[in-house]
Amino acid sequence: MARPISRVMRLLPVAALAVAVLLTPGPAQAATRSYAASSEVFANPGRGFFTYSETHLGAAFEPLVAADLTQARLTESRSLVYRHYYLSRDAALPAADLARIAADFTAVRMAGVKIVLRFSYSDTSSADAPLARVLEHISQVAPTLKTNADVIAALQAGFIGQWGEWYYSDNFSSSPGVLTAQNWADRKAVLAALLAATDPSTQIQVRTPEYKRRLFPTVTRLGLHNDCFLAGTDDYGTFTAPDDPQWLAATTTTLVGGETCDVSSRSTWPTARAEMARYHWTYLNPSFNADVLASWGAAGRTETARRLGYRLHLTRATLPSTARPGTKATAQLTLTNDGYAAPITNRPVNLLLTTATGRTTTVRVPADLRTLLPGKTVTLRATFTAPARGTYSLALSLPDPSPRLATTPAYAIHLANPGVWDAKTGRNNLGATLTVG
Repeated sequence: MARPISRVMRLLPVAALAVAVLLTPGPAQAATRSYAASSEVFANPGRGFFTYSETHLGAAFEPLVAADLTQARLTESRSLVYRHYYLSRDAALPAADLARIAADFTAVRMAGVKIVLRFSYSDTSSADAPLARVLEHISQVAPTLKTNADVIAALQAGFIGQWGEWYYSDNFSSSPGVLTAQNWADRKAVLAALLAATDPSTQIQVRTPEYKRRLFPTVTRLGLHNDCFLAGTDDYGTFTAPDDPQWLAATTTTLVGGETCDVSSRSTWPTARAEMARYHWTYLNPSFNADVLASWGAAGRTETARRLGYRLHLTRATLPSTARPGTKATAQLTLTNDGYAAPITNRPVNLLLTTATGRTTTVRVPADLRTLLPGKTVTLRATFTAPARGTYSLALSLPDPSPRLATTPAYAIHLANPGVWDAKTGRNNLGATLTVG
């Protein structure tokens, strides 16, 4: 008699179901962790106190030295170098001077810093160059400015007047502070030439808000270099009606930097602190005015060094801890900006998944850091497909958007959290792992 098979047949679907359950990927598991904020002062690209430098072109030229700039970045947290070039108003720039300027940019790259630069003709008098000569010089330096746009933090308009401050001028004003219609037209021609001579990503700064309002009010990359911050009642003419302080205070995406110049009732630390926050300062001269800066005290100068520009720190992260290959996982990262300003330039935000052997999967986190305004907290979210089996350490990378700088750690953003920064890789380690498999 044949053996009944009904019991075996009934078991097959159950066994098949069990196998299916084992092979179907389950949902990713996640864990949430909090991060402390750091009070450390450190270098971050394009912000902070700068290293001051000036030179006359020609035989007296003093080049930038990459080793000195590197030392300033590492020991004094200076990610910026200010460079003022004094030109001869009597002739076109010789090839040797153009080569000297190009060599300075090479030193800047080698040091891992960015540059704030200005060109002018005299630091002792109002003897500047006529319009035709200025336009000639701008056209000569244009190729170098465009080639090196990724390491230019700002170009101050310069060229006009003593120190390039657009005030005491032989060729662009009839007398200090008095401008004819022709003077305004000539100044607009200079600013138009600078806009044409630079990459659209390059920030250009004018001396007062009035110049932007009257010449190119809608150009967003025109900012302000305030070289008499806190002096007198109106920063020594920086603000004139109708350009009252509210005009610039509302412009949160405008690049503001410069220096103090004289002691006043407004130059004490409480006012300085409030106005740097109000006007969204990104960089400052640490050497001038010495009396003003000394009045802030060590604590005030330290806070300034810490908060100039952006200061991003991670407050919380919900990160996947386990997942199966090919399944979806989601990461959430909450960042706060404790600086005086938002980042002027957007850059990639990358979640990096790295194995012990160095194999890295990059997950792009959708974000525009320029919208991360002072005091603002934002939660970024990215959903990705879990990679191959393995254990991955998690890190956050915010590299420079330029392909030439993207792999240089000095140009990546260092989050203001203790124990996360890896100076060798330019990554912020999240202290978490993802196990796939």
